[in-house]
Amino acid sequence: MLLLVGAFLVSLIPSIGLFLWLRKIEGDEEFEGLCNKAMQTGLISVFPVVAVSLSLNLVQLGLSLVFGLSGVPKAAFYTIIVMAFSEELVKFLCFRWLLGKHRRAWSWMDYIILMTIVGLGFGLAEDIPYAIGTNAIQMLVRGVTVMHGGFGFIMGYFMGKGERTGNNVWSVIGFVMPWLMHGLYDFGLSEEVLVFGEGIMYLSLSLAAAALVTVIVLIVFMLRHKDDPTYREPMHREIAGQN
Repeated sequence: MLLLVGAFLVSLIPSIGLFLWLRKIEGDEEFEGLCNKAMQTGLISVFPVVAVSLSLNLVQLGLSLVFGLSGVPKAAFYTIIVMAFSEELVKFLCFRWLLGKHRRAWSWMDYIILMTIVGLGFGLAEDIPYAIGTNAIQMLVRGVTVMHGGFGFIMGYFMGKGERTGNNVWSVIGFVMPWLMHGLYDFGLSEEVLVFGEGIMYLSLSLAAAALVTVIVLIVFMLRHKDDPTYREPMHREIAGQN
């Protein structure tokens, strides 16, 4: 038990460290306050996620009764739709709510940082119940990969690209890509799939590695482009209250 608690505390370090670094990127006290609110929003987003996932679970129950949904198809629906879709949808809506609540000419960089922090906040809140049913190694792997932060970076980058270019296809990609990565990761770890052999776990391990690479890309991206006008200039189309 003591080992798990220690692993849990250590697993929080990457997410908290990344948050503290990101909130200082722009060197703006007002933006630091927005980053704090993004973290708070991410933390409390677990509650609407529960509501949405319960609603989708009722849909799954109905499909099971009508079509006899079971086994792998049921696991796919649960992991990809009930869990992954509800989590990514709520994080996205919380991000949009945050933008709409504050009057500011948003930049592409704002999108990237704030959406990443919303993901970090959700991941930190999710770590608490997750730690109850896992072991120390899984907890540490989860902490190092900072998966929800990586998903947030992908979503924020492409959502910002969509706003910057006026091409909504990028915004769709920004939602679909992290959703499917998340869903397939959970699907690969479901009991119904693992009965076909532990080799299927390579799917989840590959996606966990991809999430870690995404976080590394995020750090490199920030170091290279934190002062790039392309990402720092306000996007005139995106002003709070005019979404």
